[in-house]
Amino acid sequence: MIKNLKVGLGLIILGEVLGYFNSYFLSDFSDFTTGLLLGLSVGMKLVGIILSLVGIIQVSNDNNK
Repeated sequence: MIKNLKVGLGLIILGEVLGYFNSYFLSDFSDFTTGLLLGLSVGMKLVGIILSLVGIIQVSNDNNK
């Protein structure tokens, strides 16, 4: 439960870091790596949000029991 929250938040933060790499180092990377970084960034953010929501729902269900 809490593990899902930690992993989810870690993935969101990692996705943000990859997004910043994409913006700051745009001129140094080729188009393929720029697209790859952007895709990984968005994917990590989505998975992180989903894991965080699942963790929050599990924690709230355990507190209600």
